[in-house]
Amino acid sequence: MRIVHISDTHLGFGAFSKLDPEEGINQREADMYNAFKQVIDETIQIKPDIVVHSGDLFDTARPQNRAITFALNQMLRLSEAKIETVLISGNHSTPRIRETGSIFSIFEHLTHMHPVHDPGIARIVIGDVTVTAIPHSASPPLSQVVSTARPSFDTGKNVLVIHAGLLGAGDYRMDEFNEQLVPIESLHEGFDYVAMGHFHKFEKVREGVYYSGSTERLGFGEAGQKKGFAEVDLDSGKVKFHEVRTREMLDLERIDASRLSSSEILEASRDRISSADIEHKIVRLAIKDVTAESYRSLDLQSIRRLGGAALHFELKIDRAESEEQRALGTAQIGSLTMEFQRYVASLDIPEQKKRRLLEIGPPYIAEAEE
Repeated sequence: MRIVHISDTHLGFGAFSKLDPEEGINQREADMYNAFKQVIDETIQIKPDIVVHSGDLFDTARPQNRAITFALNQMLRLSEAKIETVLISGNHSTPRIRETGSIFSIFEHLTHMHPVHDPGIARIVIGDVTVTAIPHSASPPLSQVVSTARPSFDTGKNVLVIHAGLLGAGDYRMDEFNEQLVPIESLHEGFDYVAMGHFHKFEKVREGVYYSGSTERLGFGEAGQKKGFAEVDLDSGKVKFHEVRTREMLDLERIDASRLSSSEILEASRDRISSADIEHKIVRLAIKDVTAESYRSLDLQSIRRLGGAALHFELKIDRAESEEQRALGTAQIGSLTMEFQRYVASLDIPEQKKRRLLEIGPPYIAEAEE
Protein backbone atom coordinates (compact mmCIF):
# COMPACT_ATOMS: atom_id res chain seq x y z
CA MET A 1 0.00 0.00 0.00
CA ARG A 2 1.62 3.24 -1.18
CA ILE A 3 0.72 6.85 -0.59
CA VAL A 4 2.08 10.10 -1.94
CA HIS A 5 2.44 12.89 0.60
CA ILE A 6 2.35 16.48 -0.74
CA SER A 7 2.15 19.75 1.19
CA ASP A 8 2.50 23.53 1.14
CA THR A 9 2.12 24.13 -2.59
CA HIS A 10 0.99 27.75 -1.97
CA LEU A 11 -0.67 28.16 -5.35
CA GLY A 12 -1.20 31.83 -6.18
CA PHE A 13 1.91 33.00 -4.32
CA GLY A 14 3.69 35.84 -6.12
CA ALA A 15 6.80 37.90 -5.42
CA PHE A 16 9.08 40.44 -7.07
CA SER A 17 8.15 42.27 -10.26
CA LYS A 18 9.35 39.91 -13.00
CA LEU A 19 6.83 38.37 -15.39
CA ASP A 20 6.90 34.97 -16.99
CA PRO A 21 7.68 35.65 -20.69
CA GLU A 22 5.28 32.97 -21.94
CA GLU A 23 2.34 33.31 -19.56
CA GLY A 24 2.65 37.03 -18.82
CA ILE A 25 2.02 36.45 -15.11
CA ASN A 26 4.23 36.95 -12.07
CA GLN A 27 7.25 34.68 -12.49
CA ARG A 28 7.18 33.32 -8.95
CA GLU A 29 3.48 32.53 -9.30
CA ALA A 30 4.31 30.62 -12.49
CA ASP A 31 7.15 28.83 -10.64
CA MET A 32 4.67 27.60 -8.01
CA TYR A 33 2.39 26.22 -10.73
CA ASN A 34 5.32 24.57 -12.53
CA ALA A 35 6.52 22.81 -9.36
CA PHE A 36 3.04 21.52 -8.53
CA LYS A 37 2.46 20.26 -12.07
CA GLN A 38 5.70 18.27 -11.83
CA VAL A 39 4.42 16.72 -8.61
CA ILE A 40 1.13 15.70 -10.23
CA ASP A 41 2.94 14.38 -13.32
CA GLU A 42 5.16 12.13 -11.19
CA THR A 43 2.30 11.10 -8.92
CA ILE A 44 0.25 9.85 -11.86
CA GLN A 45 3.26 7.86 -13.05
CA ILE A 46 3.77 6.36 -9.58
CA LYS A 47 0.05 5.43 -9.35
CA PRO A 48 -0.18 5.37 -5.55
CA ASP A 49 -3.22 4.02 -3.74
CA ILE A 50 -3.76 7.35 -1.97
CA VAL A 51 -2.56 10.95 -2.22
CA VAL A 52 -2.64 13.14 0.89
CA HIS A 53 -2.10 16.89 0.73
CA SER A 54 -1.36 18.15 4.23
CA GLY A 55 -2.36 21.78 3.87
CA ASP A 56 -1.79 25.15 2.22
CA LEU A 57 -2.77 24.08 -1.27
CA PHE A 58 -3.42 27.79 -1.86
CA ASP A 59 -1.39 30.71 -0.54
CA THR A 60 -4.52 32.55 0.65
CA ALA A 61 -8.02 31.69 1.77
CA ARG A 62 -9.37 33.72 -1.15
CA PRO A 63 -7.15 32.77 -4.11
CA GLN A 64 -7.42 34.49 -7.46
CA ASN A 65 -9.29 32.81 -10.31
CA ARG A 66 -6.09 31.74 -12.07
CA ALA A 67 -4.91 29.78 -9.02
CA ILE A 68 -8.34 28.20 -8.59
CA THR A 69 -8.52 27.14 -12.23
CA PHE A 70 -5.02 25.67 -12.14
CA ALA A 71 -5.70 23.73 -8.93
CA LEU A 72 -8.99 22.37 -10.30
CA ASN A 73 -7.28 21.16 -13.47
CA GLN A 74 -4.56 19.35 -11.51
CA MET A 75 -7.05 17.78 -9.10
CA LEU A 76 -9.14 16.72 -12.10
CA ARG A 77 -6.10 14.86 -13.46
CA LEU A 78 -5.85 12.88 -10.21
CA SER A 79 -9.58 12.26 -10.28
CA GLU A 80 -9.46 10.97 -13.86
CA ALA A 81 -6.55 8.72 -12.90
CA LYS A 82 -8.83 7.30 -10.18
CA ILE A 83 -6.37 8.15 -7.42
CA GLU A 84 -8.08 8.71 -4.08
CA THR A 85 -6.96 12.11 -2.80
CA VAL A 86 -7.39 13.65 0.66
CA LEU A 87 -6.91 17.43 0.98
CA ILE A 88 -6.90 19.37 4.23
CA SER A 89 -6.88 23.14 4.60
CA GLY A 90 -3.85 24.79 6.22
CA ASN A 91 -3.49 28.10 8.00
CA HIS A 92 -2.96 30.02 4.74
CA SER A 93 -6.04 28.56 3.08
CA THR A 94 -8.44 28.67 6.03
CA PRO A 95 -10.67 31.77 6.33
CA ARG A 96 -10.53 33.51 9.69
CA ILE A 97 -14.32 33.80 9.76
CA ARG A 98 -15.93 30.39 9.32
CA GLU A 99 -19.15 31.85 7.96
CA THR A 100 -17.37 33.04 4.81
CA GLY A 101 -17.03 29.45 3.62
CA SER A 102 -14.02 27.51 2.33
CA ILE A 103 -12.55 27.48 -1.17
CA PHE A 104 -12.11 23.72 -0.67
CA SER A 105 -15.79 23.19 -1.41
CA ILE A 106 -14.96 23.51 -5.15
CA PHE A 107 -13.38 20.04 -5.03
CA GLU A 108 -16.39 18.29 -3.51
CA HIS A 109 -17.96 17.44 -6.89
CA LEU A 110 -14.86 15.58 -8.13
CA THR A 111 -14.85 11.80 -7.81
CA HIS A 112 -12.05 10.25 -5.75
CA MET A 113 -11.50 13.65 -4.09
CA HIS A 114 -11.94 14.13 -0.33
CA PRO A 115 -11.52 17.78 0.75
CA VAL A 116 -11.55 18.38 4.52
CA HIS A 117 -11.88 21.93 5.84
CA ASP A 118 -14.34 21.96 8.74
CA PRO A 119 -12.70 22.07 12.22
CA GLY A 120 -12.45 18.72 13.93
CA ILE A 121 -11.58 15.19 12.86
CA ALA A 122 -12.67 13.55 9.60
CA ARG A 123 -12.09 9.88 8.84
CA ILE A 124 -11.93 8.65 5.26
CA VAL A 125 -11.78 4.90 4.67
CA ILE A 126 -10.00 3.94 1.45
CA GLY A 127 -9.62 0.19 1.02
CA ASP A 128 -7.78 -1.11 4.07
CA VAL A 129 -6.59 2.37 5.12
CA THR A 130 -8.25 4.89 7.41
CA VAL A 131 -7.07 8.43 6.79
CA THR A 132 -7.66 10.61 9.85
CA ALA A 133 -7.66 14.18 8.54
CA ILE A 134 -7.42 17.22 10.82
CA PRO A 135 -7.49 20.60 9.03
CA HIS A 136 -6.18 23.87 10.47
CA SER A 137 -8.31 25.15 13.32
CA ALA A 138 -7.95 27.99 15.81
CA SER A 139 -11.23 27.26 17.57
CA PRO A 140 -11.06 24.63 18.90
CA PRO A 141 -7.25 24.83 19.03
CA LEU A 142 -5.52 22.19 16.95
CA SER A 143 -3.56 20.84 19.93
CA GLN A 144 -6.83 19.99 21.63
CA VAL A 145 -8.23 18.24 18.56
CA VAL A 146 -5.07 16.26 17.78
CA SER A 147 -4.81 14.93 21.33
CA THR A 148 -8.10 13.06 20.81
CA ALA A 149 -7.18 11.49 17.43
CA ARG A 150 -6.83 7.72 17.56
CA PRO A 151 -6.21 5.08 14.88
CA SER A 152 -9.08 2.90 13.71
CA PHE A 153 -9.23 -0.82 14.43
CA ASP A 154 -11.48 -1.39 11.41
CA THR A 155 -8.67 -1.17 8.86
CA GLY A 156 -5.20 -2.63 8.67
CA LYS A 157 -3.43 0.70 8.14
CA ASN A 158 -3.87 4.18 9.58
CA VAL A 159 -2.63 7.55 8.31
CA LEU A 160 -2.90 10.85 10.19
CA VAL A 161 -2.84 14.13 8.23
CA ILE A 162 -2.22 17.45 10.08
CA HIS A 163 -1.11 20.99 9.25
CA ALA A 164 0.79 22.38 12.25
CA GLY A 165 4.14 23.09 13.81
CA LEU A 166 5.46 20.54 16.30
CA LEU A 167 6.68 21.24 19.81
CA GLY A 168 9.19 19.11 21.69
CA ALA A 169 10.87 17.62 18.63
CA GLY A 170 13.08 20.39 17.29
CA ASP A 171 12.12 23.64 15.60
CA TYR A 172 9.23 22.78 13.27
CA ARG A 173 7.49 26.11 13.06
CA MET A 174 7.24 28.95 10.54
CA ASP A 175 6.66 31.78 13.07
CA GLU A 176 3.46 32.95 11.41
CA PHE A 177 0.95 34.79 13.55
CA ASN A 178 -1.86 32.28 12.95
CA GLU A 179 0.10 29.04 13.03
CA GLN A 180 -0.99 26.24 15.33
CA LEU A 181 1.55 24.30 17.41
CA VAL A 182 1.05 20.73 18.57
CA PRO A 183 3.11 18.83 21.18
CA ILE A 184 4.68 15.80 19.56
CA GLU A 185 3.55 13.73 22.54
CA SER A 186 -0.07 14.23 21.41
CA LEU A 187 0.54 12.26 18.19
CA HIS A 188 -0.71 8.75 18.92
CA GLU A 189 1.97 6.19 18.08
CA GLY A 190 -0.59 3.77 16.66
CA PHE A 191 -0.64 5.55 13.29
CA ASP A 192 1.42 3.88 10.57
CA TYR A 193 2.28 7.26 9.04
CA VAL A 194 1.75 10.87 10.09
CA ALA A 195 1.72 13.29 7.13
CA MET A 196 2.66 16.69 8.50
CA GLY A 197 2.22 20.01 6.73
CA HIS A 198 3.29 23.61 7.52
CA PHE A 199 7.07 23.27 7.95
CA HIS A 200 8.63 23.85 4.54
CA LYS A 201 11.58 21.44 4.66
CA PHE A 202 11.40 17.69 4.03
CA GLU A 203 12.16 16.25 7.44
CA LYS A 204 11.82 13.06 9.41
CA VAL A 205 10.59 14.03 12.88
CA ARG A 206 10.54 10.53 14.27
CA GLU A 207 9.79 7.07 12.91
CA GLY A 208 6.65 7.35 10.76
CA VAL A 209 6.26 11.12 11.24
CA TYR A 210 7.36 13.29 8.30
CA TYR A 211 7.06 16.75 6.86
CA SER A 212 7.11 16.52 3.06
CA GLY A 213 8.09 20.21 2.86
CA SER A 214 6.90 22.81 0.38
CA THR A 215 7.13 22.22 -3.36
CA GLU A 216 8.88 25.57 -4.00
CA ARG A 217 10.92 28.08 -1.98
CA LEU A 218 9.05 30.96 -0.39
CA GLY A 219 11.91 32.81 1.32
CA PHE A 220 15.67 32.92 1.79
CA GLY A 221 15.31 30.79 4.91
CA GLU A 222 14.68 27.95 2.43
CA ALA A 223 17.71 28.64 0.22
CA GLY A 224 19.54 25.40 -0.44
CA GLN A 225 16.62 23.18 0.55
CA LYS A 226 15.49 20.47 -1.85
CA LYS A 227 11.82 20.66 -2.78
CA GLY A 228 9.42 17.92 -3.75
CA PHE A 229 7.16 15.31 -2.20
CA ALA A 230 7.30 12.00 -0.31
CA GLU A 231 6.36 8.51 -1.46
CA VAL A 232 5.48 6.20 1.42
CA ASP A 233 5.23 2.40 1.50
CA LEU A 234 2.89 1.70 4.41
CA ASP A 235 3.81 -2.00 4.50
CA SER A 236 7.58 -1.55 4.82
CA GLY A 237 7.58 1.91 6.36
CA LYS A 238 10.02 3.12 3.71
CA VAL A 239 9.79 6.82 2.80
CA LYS A 240 11.32 8.09 -0.44
CA PHE A 241 11.76 11.79 -1.25
CA HIS A 242 11.17 12.86 -4.85
CA GLU A 243 12.87 16.13 -5.75
CA VAL A 244 11.30 18.42 -8.35
CA ARG A 245 13.03 21.05 -10.48
CA THR A 246 12.68 24.49 -8.95
CA ARG A 247 14.20 27.92 -9.41
CA GLU A 248 17.44 28.10 -7.46
CA MET A 249 17.75 30.51 -4.56
CA LEU A 250 21.22 31.67 -3.52
CA ASP A 251 22.12 33.37 -0.25
CA LEU A 252 25.68 34.48 -1.01
CA GLU A 253 28.37 34.48 1.66
CA ARG A 254 28.01 37.62 3.74
CA ILE A 255 30.60 40.39 3.42
CA ASP A 256 32.09 41.82 6.62
CA ALA A 257 32.62 45.50 5.74
CA SER A 258 33.76 46.73 9.15
CA ARG A 259 37.29 47.44 7.82
CA LEU A 260 36.47 48.10 4.17
CA SER A 261 36.27 51.35 2.25
CA SER A 262 33.42 51.93 -0.20
CA SER A 263 35.61 50.91 -3.16
CA GLU A 264 36.70 47.76 -1.35
CA ILE A 265 33.08 46.89 -0.59
CA LEU A 266 32.24 47.27 -4.28
CA GLU A 267 35.15 45.03 -5.24
CA ALA A 268 34.22 42.41 -2.63
CA SER A 269 30.64 42.47 -3.93
CA ARG A 270 31.89 41.99 -7.48
CA ASP A 271 33.95 38.98 -6.37
CA ARG A 272 31.03 37.40 -4.50
CA ILE A 273 28.59 37.82 -7.37
CA SER A 274 30.94 36.89 -10.21
CA SER A 275 31.98 33.68 -8.45
CA ALA A 276 28.38 32.43 -8.49
CA ASP A 277 26.14 31.51 -11.41
CA ILE A 278 23.23 33.86 -10.72
CA GLU A 279 21.45 33.89 -14.08
CA HIS A 280 17.66 33.56 -13.68
CA LYS A 281 18.11 32.72 -9.98
CA ILE A 282 16.89 34.46 -6.83
CA VAL A 283 19.92 35.94 -5.11
CA ARG A 284 20.68 37.81 -1.89
CA LEU A 285 23.90 39.52 -0.89
CA ALA A 286 24.26 40.76 2.70
CA ILE A 287 26.91 43.29 3.66
CA LYS A 288 27.30 43.82 7.40
CA ASP A 289 28.87 46.54 9.56
CA VAL A 290 29.24 49.18 6.85
CA THR A 291 30.74 52.30 8.44
CA ALA A 292 29.01 55.64 8.05
CA GLU A 293 31.89 56.99 5.99
CA SER A 294 31.88 54.02 3.61
CA TYR A 295 28.10 54.08 3.32
CA ARG A 296 28.04 57.73 2.27
CA SER A 297 30.21 57.04 -0.77
CA LEU A 298 29.04 53.51 -1.49
CA ASP A 299 27.71 53.05 -5.05
CA LEU A 300 24.63 50.94 -4.30
CA GLN A 301 23.37 51.13 -7.86
CA SER A 302 26.60 49.62 -9.19
CA ILE A 303 26.29 46.71 -6.77
CA ARG A 304 22.69 46.15 -7.80
CA ARG A 305 23.69 46.21 -11.47
CA LEU A 306 26.17 43.42 -10.75
CA GLY A 307 23.17 41.26 -9.87
CA GLY A 308 21.26 42.18 -13.02
CA ALA A 309 21.39 38.66 -14.49
CA ALA A 310 19.38 37.25 -11.57
CA LEU A 311 15.62 36.95 -11.67
CA HIS A 312 15.70 38.90 -8.43
CA PHE A 313 18.73 40.38 -6.71
CA GLU A 314 18.35 41.49 -3.12
CA LEU A 315 20.99 43.67 -1.48
CA LYS A 316 20.95 43.75 2.31
CA ILE A 317 23.05 46.48 3.93
CA ASP A 318 23.60 46.52 7.70
CA ARG A 319 25.27 49.74 8.82
CA ALA A 320 27.62 49.85 11.78
CA GLU A 321 26.68 52.27 14.53
CA SER A 322 29.27 54.82 15.61
CA GLU A 323 30.05 55.45 19.28
CA GLU A 324 28.04 58.67 19.02
CA GLN A 325 25.03 56.89 17.57
CA ARG A 326 25.15 54.22 20.26
CA ALA A 327 25.24 56.96 22.89
CA LEU A 328 22.28 58.73 21.35
CA GLY A 329 20.34 55.49 21.01
CA THR A 330 17.03 55.79 19.22
CA ALA A 331 17.20 59.59 19.31
CA GLN A 332 19.55 59.41 16.32
CA ILE A 333 17.65 58.96 13.06
CA GLY A 334 19.47 56.61 10.69
CA SER A 335 18.55 55.00 7.40
CA LEU A 336 15.05 53.63 6.92
CA THR A 337 16.43 50.11 7.20
CA MET A 338 18.25 50.96 10.43
CA GLU A 339 15.17 52.58 11.94
CA PHE A 340 13.09 49.56 10.96
CA GLN A 341 15.63 47.26 12.63
CA ARG A 342 15.55 49.37 15.80
CA TYR A 343 11.77 49.34 15.81
CA VAL A 344 11.63 45.55 15.45
CA ALA A 345 14.21 45.14 18.22
CA SER A 346 11.96 47.18 20.54
CA LEU A 347 8.87 45.03 19.94
CA ASP A 348 7.65 42.76 22.71
CA ILE A 349 7.35 39.66 20.52
CA PRO A 350 9.25 36.34 20.34
CA GLU A 351 12.75 36.44 18.86
CA GLN A 352 11.71 34.13 16.02
CA LYS A 353 9.10 36.64 14.87
CA LYS A 354 11.66 39.44 15.07
CA ARG A 355 14.01 37.46 12.83
CA ARG A 356 11.20 36.88 10.35
CA LEU A 357 10.32 40.60 10.25
CA LEU A 358 13.97 41.51 9.75
CA GLU A 359 14.12 39.05 6.87
CA ILE A 360 11.07 40.22 4.92
CA GLY A 361 11.01 43.95 5.74
CA PRO A 362 14.30 45.42 4.39
CA PRO A 363 13.75 44.31 0.76
CA TYR A 364 10.54 46.35 0.59
CA ILE A 365 12.35 49.34 2.08
CA ALA A 366 15.19 48.97 -0.43
CA GLU A 367 12.70 48.79 -3.28
CA ALA A 368 10.97 51.95 -2.07
CA GLU A 369 14.29 53.78 -1.75
CA GLU A 370 15.22 52.74 -5.27
